[in-house]
Amino acid sequence: MKNLAILVVAMILFSSCVTSQVTAKNVDSFPLRTEELEWWHYNPFYPHFYPKPHWPFPTTGKALPPIPAGFHPIPFHPPPVVTKCLADCKDVKTCLADIAKAFFTRKPAIGLDCCASIQKMDEDCDKTVFGAYHNPFFDCVVKLHCSTKAKSTPSAPTPA
Repeated sequence: MKNLAILVVAMILFSSCVTSQVTAKNVDSFPLRTEELEWWHYNPFYPHFYPKPHWPFPTTGKALPPIPAGFHPIPFHPPPVVTKCLADCKDVKTCLADIAKAFFTRKPAIGLDCCASIQKMDEDCDKTVFGAYHNPFFDCVVKLHCSTKAKSTPSAPTPA
């Protein structure tokens, strides 16, 4: 049993010596290689992240130019079903842009006109307008914002 243990240890040492020599020859064969070997890429338990996408233009530290007036972030015409659901709103594109901005920034900032049409929507229209965001709580957050916004507006003065 003792001989078997010694034999196993000798085999492990020999194989590690051969492996390190082969690896050293491979590393030395690339004289222009200056980066360090990064072992964590080969760890099966380390999460694999794909290369980070880069902006196609070099960053100069300057802000992007402002969006021209009259340019809508949604360049297409909304589907007729959505237009029917938001029929009370004067500008459906702006309302949809406000809803999308509220989703991506997580800060609902929706106009009064759009809020009024959102509060009048039925359940089918809720699924049509908010279903694309795949978040069951998003429509509730927007409706809560709209209900508090409607309450916070001052009432019209009564004629004297």
